[in-house]
Amino acid sequence: MKIFIILIIFLISFLNADVKIIASPLCKVEALSRHEIKNIFMVKKRSIANESVIILDSLNRETYIIFIKKFLNKSSRKMKVYWTRMLFTGKKIPPKKLSIKELNSLDTNSSCYLSYVEEKKKPNKWSFIHIK
Repeated sequence: MKIFIILIIFLISFLNADVKIIASPLCKVEALSRHEIKNIFMVKKRSIANESVIILDSLNRETYIIFIKKFLNKSSRKMKVYWTRMLFTGKKIPPKKLSIKELNSLDTNSSCYLSYVEEKKKPNKWSFIHIK
């Protein structure tokens, strides 16, 4: 019983981290709906308002889990099954996973990138996307 309570407390504190969607400086995207976020990050769409977008996942496992629960309404297991199926059928390739340090050093002058980070760890020059 004690382990269960500790696990619940851990999960509640874990889910309270504030994960935000961010865009590279070249992106003209300022706001997205939850439906658009789901379609873009599951690579069902590759552009927003005629702007081609490259998706980047977080290398941080905790941030990734919070993101998929909050914005995609999926568990990490369901996402793993989804990407395994997409890779096996040859339909899609999962987004590249980068750390905050790699996001900062990324050449953002050539493409529009979208990713997500904890609010307090936003890379320089990247901007937060408003959620409609």
